[in-house]
Amino acid sequence: MTHIMARRHVSALALGAVAAVAALALPVAARAVSFDVAVFYTEQSERTPAYKFWASEIEKRTEGRIKFRSFYAGSLMKVNETYKAVRTGAVPIGTTSAASISGQVPAMAYAEAMAGMPNDAAGFLEVAKPLGAVFDKLFAARDIKFLFMQPSFGTVVVCRDKFLKTPADWVGMKVRGAGRWQVQQVLAMGAGSVALDPAEQYLGLQQGTIDCALSVDWLALSLKLYEVAPKITSLRVPVNVSLYIANKAAWAKVSKADQKIVDEVSWEATRMSAIQLEKTMMQAQADMVKAGGTIYPLSDAERRMFLDKIRPVFAKMDAASGAEGKMVRAILEKNW
Repeated sequence: MTHIMARRHVSALALGAVAAVAALALPVAARAVSFDVAVFYTEQSERTPAYKFWASEIEKRTEGRIKFRSFYAGSLMKVNETYKAVRTGAVPIGTTSAASISGQVPAMAYAEAMAGMPNDAAGFLEVAKPLGAVFDKLFAARDIKFLFMQPSFGTVVVCRDKFLKTPADWVGMKVRGAGRWQVQQVLAMGAGSVALDPAEQYLGLQQGTIDCALSVDWLALSLKLYEVAPKITSLRVPVNVSLYIANKAAWAKVSKADQKIVDEVSWEATRMSAIQLEKTMMQAQADMVKAGGTIYPLSDAERRMFLDKIRPVFAKMDAASGAEGKMVRAILEKNW
């Protein structure tokens, strides 16, 4: 009897071991996660369609395992605070800009400045993948996951009284810029830089506190800057890339399979954004002209003079950004 019971006990253990191995072999259900997203622009922004595609497509392709709750217009976190909030985990995912973080990530200077990147969709997408790979490394070293980016085509300088066709036209003008390196470029052109909140640009131009303001076509249109600054010079260069980033710990909550899906959709959103924003740039110019503004696009020779004047600022970026900056410069410098 004892031997029979012993054999039954061994058999039970064996069956239990087989069941355990079988259980390990079964696929583990991917974890479901939900993230708040700090978005600095409004829901009506030209940037929103690509972002909404990104969020909805990820939710669809992961069958609801990843969901997002969007907070627009800086209602969750202001753009200048988003990087720190994401890094510390106060916000799991956020949108920010190169200008907002070039102080914390010096290599971002090249993506902040005017003329740092190509000014058309095809050119942007040519550099976007290698640049994204570099951004992956830069942000990973800071406990952040880089997700995707959107360009800012169509830099314009809107002025009250004149076009800025040549470097001589800039001299002595009071120009509102955004970001450390844009300010350096304004100074390199011989103008004076004036710090002004974006919401105060219209009044500043109207009252003469500033003579001109740097902007991009669609933003100048939405803020109606052409009403008080009808002389619009198209510099034919881009400025200040927007970035989408996630906290490292939040990213770790996503399964490896779903992380791959996010990366795939992120590239699709980058591509969609570049194509759409290039069309937006051209439409915004047409709309401003229709509304009473006058646009002067720099000629090739005038654009070359502009680039020649601001090129020394890129050398200053080299000194500030170190080895990380060299990786970014190697991809972008052909555009300067």
